[in-house]
Amino acid sequence: MDSRVNRITAEIAAVIERNLRLELLREREAMLEKELEAVRRELGRPSHAVRVRRPVRRPAVSVAQPVHKPAASKQTRGASARALIIQTLRRSGRPMTIRELTKAITRKGWKSNRKDPSKTVDVALRHNPRDFRRTAPGTFALNR
Repeated sequence: MDSRVNRITAEIAAVIERNLRLELLREREAMLEKELEAVRRELGRPSHAVRVRRPVRRPAVSVAQPVHKPAASKQTRGASARALIIQTLRRSGRPMTIRELTKAITRKGWKSNRKDPSKTVDVALRHNPRDFRRTAPGTFALNR
């Protein structure tokens, strides 16, 4: 019983220490933001100036080498991953996991150029909130 109390006390102390550290870091961040704003004012820049990204250098393509163009990732009868997911969820009538949906649409002949096609399915589900809703972690259902 005594060792259990000691362990719990140690855990509470660790949490308190982490929270204090986090608070100190937030205060320091606010202070540094104010300093940065002052420096930008001195330089004559607006405080909301956006960083300019340098262009990425791409290797020059040799004329002798043919340029490889990957095939389209949606090769099944012109159906997109989103359309096939909608069909699959409609037929099943229940929420399905990303893994189940990926297996189902690949069985229908859908192909993806990604190493992990489930990423394509995941993106299609998460970027179409009108069509799909999340019912559990990694599980989606039709919104209709």
